[in-house]
Amino acid sequence: MLAHPTRVVLSAVVIGAIVAGGIALALGVFNDSGSVGGTDIGENERIAQNAFTKSVTGDCLDWPAGDPGNPSKVGCDQKHRFEVAGPLDTAVLPGSEFGESAVWPGTERFAAIRDEQCPVIVDQYLDGRLDPQGRFSVGMMYPSQVQWDKGARELRCGVQQTGKDGAPEQFVGRVADQDQSFQWPAGTCIGIDRATKKPTGTTVNCTEAHAFQTTGTVSLAPRFGDRLSGKPWPAAQQQNDYLQSICPVQANRFLGGKNKLDATTLNVQWSVLSEPSWLAGSRTVVCYLGLPDGGGFATLVGDARSTLLINGKLPVPPPAAPPGRALPTPVPLPPGVEPNPIETPAPAG
Repeated sequence: MLAHPTRVVLSAVVIGAIVAGGIALALGVFNDSGSVGGTDIGENERIAQNAFTKSVTGDCLDWPAGDPGNPSKVGCDQKHRFEVAGPLDTAVLPGSEFGESAVWPGTERFAAIRDEQCPVIVDQYLDGRLDPQGRFSVGMMYPSQVQWDKGARELRCGVQQTGKDGAPEQFVGRVADQDQSFQWPAGTCIGIDRATKKPTGTTVNCTEAHAFQTTGTVSLAPRFGDRLSGKPWPAAQQQNDYLQSICPVQANRFLGGKNKLDATTLNVQWSVLSEPSWLAGSRTVVCYLGLPDGGGFATLVGDARSTLLINGKLPVPPPAAPPGRALPTPVPLPPGVEPNPIETPAPAG
């Protein structure tokens, strides 16, 4: 039995929203005294060396939530917010832009520099194994305007796991050594952009507007090979064939039975891994509940296990089948193809 094509389309919709992750970080990463290579910054001021200025390729940096101006180097097996892929040599940028008297470029320009320069550095660092649809994204650390005005010019490209509001979240382990797939716990709600009807890729409280709610994850490793197996990428249809017998069972268990699933009127759906994701070592897909709407998702509010609104209205379950028979399910048809008309029997006699 073939999986419904809507599932493949929706997985691509989710992926497209999810990858819009990484942001540049405006960090006040320097103190007001000290030195960098003994260079005087002012009559009594020097730039301090710290975990950021001393960081090299492969270092992992962390800082207190909401206080990126105080980074510290930690072991990559500990929680951290940034993995350094390498320094960005400002010599590749217009000389006047990073000169001693240059004005602070601003967040938009730093973001453009990140997008232009950092992917190459990250690609070399990870040997081309960054999952383009995974939970990690390319980031860049740069000085705040205050520290820029004191002479700070350090830039670092790296990898981060971007969370809600664009803030880097803590993660454990080196990116190259782990499954980079999104691995949201069952019951997680993923936000929606109401204008585009696309998922935002960030978690929200289920009482807020969201595109879908997860019912759990599934590892493809047991069926198709783990990240060290060297086995080829299973095509989307192979993944669909495998998952169509798993995600519905998982959804029924999550909601407490098929009747409760039917009452939500939501569809059981799942993501699939692209070949680049597979080659990067990702092996986990997400099962979720959502409803297609106008090329995107309907807006859900509430937990599917309790009170749920779909586009502001309570779901209306389909009518129960009459005793002894099942209600027919319309077959999806290609655009422009009309169903055969129902023939009316001629009157008797």
